[in-house]
Amino acid sequence: MKRLFIVEDEKILRENLAELFVQKGYAVELAPQGRGALARIEEERFDLVIADVRLPKASGLEVLRLARMKDEGALVLVMTAYGSVDSAVEAMRWGAYDYIQKPFELEELEMKVMRAFERQRESRVLEALKTRELDGADIVFESPRMREVLALARRTAKTKATVLITGETGTGKEKIAEVIHRESWRSEHGLVKLNCTAFSPDALEGELFGTETGGRLRKVGRFELADEGTLFLDEIGHLPAPSQTRLLRAIQDQEFERIGGSKAIKVDVRVVASTNRNLEEAAGSGEFQRELLQRLSIVDIRVPPLRERKEDILTLARMFLERYCREMHRPLDGFTQDAERLLVEHSWPGNVRELNTAIERSVLMADRGRISADQISLFEVRPRAHARRPMGEPLPAGMELEELEREAIRQALERANWVQRKAAESLGVSSRVMNYKIRKYNFRNPRWRRYRSPESGS
Repeated sequence: MKRLFIVEDEKILRENLAELFVQKGYAVELAPQGRGALARIEEERFDLVIADVRLPKASGLEVLRLARMKDEGALVLVMTAYGSVDSAVEAMRWGAYDYIQKPFELEELEMKVMRAFERQRESRVLEALKTRELDGADIVFESPRMREVLALARRTAKTKATVLITGETGTGKEKIAEVIHRESWRSEHGLVKLNCTAFSPDALEGELFGTETGGRLRKVGRFELADEGTLFLDEIGHLPAPSQTRLLRAIQDQEFERIGGSKAIKVDVRVVASTNRNLEEAAGSGEFQRELLQRLSIVDIRVPPLRERKEDILTLARMFLERYCREMHRPLDGFTQDAERLLVEHSWPGNVRELNTAIERSVLMADRGRISADQISLFEVRPRAHARRPMGEPLPAGMELEELEREAIRQALERANWVQRKAAESLGVSSRVMNYKIRKYNFRNPRWRRYRSPESGS
């Protein structure tokens, strides 16, 4: 429901306008003089202000100026006496959307209000299209830092160079990889993705290079599937040492052998990798091969966290709001000022992914109007009394919350020999929750029935 603020000292006209717009489905607030109107505008934001130019105690132009100062996108429509062209011109100069001369027909004013909201919607769509630099990529930004990232990705796309995309979890590293592939000459062929945290070490090599048994092909690997296209290796910092050696040779020679096979398979694959780890430190400690790191980072693209590009927060939030309002059929119309302040000031440890989730949750909670600050539920980590911490090696320091959860589940599955029920019990969760998390993080194991090869006969 749109909120109208009508500031008019003539009681009969004020009440007639209120009756008209309430009947049309608007929420209406009234003020009989300028000083009270200024106080309300200081406290609250309205979708449209309709103000007479001549008011007792403060003029309509003062109301207009304050409304525009509080919100540059504020819609203000002024009413002027017949023949007061100078007042109308002054109001337009200060940012009034339109003016109407008294006396006027109520239908004429109603039409101007409807046109104001239609123009506002059109402007928002056009603004969204301007900032949405890449069709289909959902990369929406206003910050200079992201503009630099996208410019580097586009320049890199025209080359054959391998690329390492670094950044925290949830910053959009996969989206940058999609840009590089889509704007390269390889875009006519596939972009094949592999998440290196989603498989056990043994299963990961088979996923990457394929497997043979007794000379018979059992599984085509991702490297082979990406021939003439792009292979995106997500979270490559978790790649086991044996797979690192194989990968380095495959990138250098553009050929490899399937696991269990002996025939060299020639390919033409561009590798783009991402990580949220510091691979320089991992190479220094021997956890990651320095030669592989050097080969991967011919071009190094760092995606900044959301807290370092605050200009993008509200732009992204509005895009997510538009998407979820459309999907859930919710008639919401933006955020209150307190909500916007909360969004900008939050540190967003989960970055764009966390912001997306927060807005989706807020749309579910809100019914109409604007989303307020108390309808935005920001994630807080709370210990669960019934969950038992998995035994074994400690989780790596510096990981984001989602990566911690993924790693904890992976360790539990490995200790349980990939028996899902036992892994669930060790974490203190139900089998249903464990099955959901396995699907969420795309864990796979050849022992599980749904991933057994048809050729195995079992």
